[in-house]
Amino acid sequence: MASSATAAVLFFVVVFVLFASAPLSLASGAGRAFPMAAEIYVIQTFHRINPRLEWDPSNFLVDLAGQYATCRLISSRGEVKVDRRTPEGASIVGYIDFTDGANSDVNSVNEYLKRVIDRWQYTGSLDTYIRSAERFGCSVGPGCSGRIAASCLFSPGEEGIPNPIEEPKAMAFTPQQYQLAESLTGNRWDRSHFLENLSGLETDCAMIGSRDWPFTKARDFEKEHGLRLLGNYGYERNHGSTPDALQKILRSIKRIDYSKRVGCSLIPDCVYDGHMYVVVSCIYEDIQ
Repeated sequence: MASSATAAVLFFVVVFVLFASAPLSLASGAGRAFPMAAEIYVIQTFHRINPRLEWDPSNFLVDLAGQYATCRLISSRGEVKVDRRTPEGASIVGYIDFTDGANSDVNSVNEYLKRVIDRWQYTGSLDTYIRSAERFGCSVGPGCSGRIAASCLFSPGEEGIPNPIEEPKAMAFTPQQYQLAESLTGNRWDRSHFLENLSGLETDCAMIGSRDWPFTKARDFEKEHGLRLLGNYGYERNHGSTPDALQKILRSIKRIDYSKRVGCSLIPDCVYDGHMYVVVSCIYEDIQ
């Protein structure tokens, strides 16, 4: 009898250890609930905006959010339409996002989600949903080719809210390019990716030949969120090596030594006057 009990305990321990150490990878199918640390963090963050907002105790919104936290939507960001209603008949509105993150273990996913939640707080992208809702639930889909997908659903949902962030025209920098930008600009890379995403809305092939770019998207965000931002850009012929052209651009654009952080984006294949060009823009924050 004792040996049977011991074997049962050992079996339970082995299963528990394997479950705890297993990756959260969901290369296909629906996402799953935020890990506990990320759940606590997002609740605390949203409570600063709406103290009455609660995490859905029924997990209905959490489970439904999993349908939007998928690798299929990994390049999408903004409001999503949710046709279903809660069991009580309340409307639902959703928001999806993504960030870089190659690992699928719980600790890494928590860290990636903290980055996303910080960006939401920094940009105010979800503030309208948070203020108007009574309940919410979030899910995550890691293991999406070096990225993770995240989604949150809110109920009741305020319908007809415009997408706060439009689809960027440009490509995000890679982690290696982050380091290159930091070394050549002399500024710390914005790890929340807010400045990088904002730069992606600005970078345009029309910058080629332009003496002064207005950075209207950055100006709008600056006014709306009380930020201090500055835009910078450059372009270079692409002779078959985007990294070489990128390095030349980052070396040539004016250094902003009094900036707190920077984020950049690029278009590697602009055609101008019959030649291929790489175009880069960077947004700097906290100009003193």
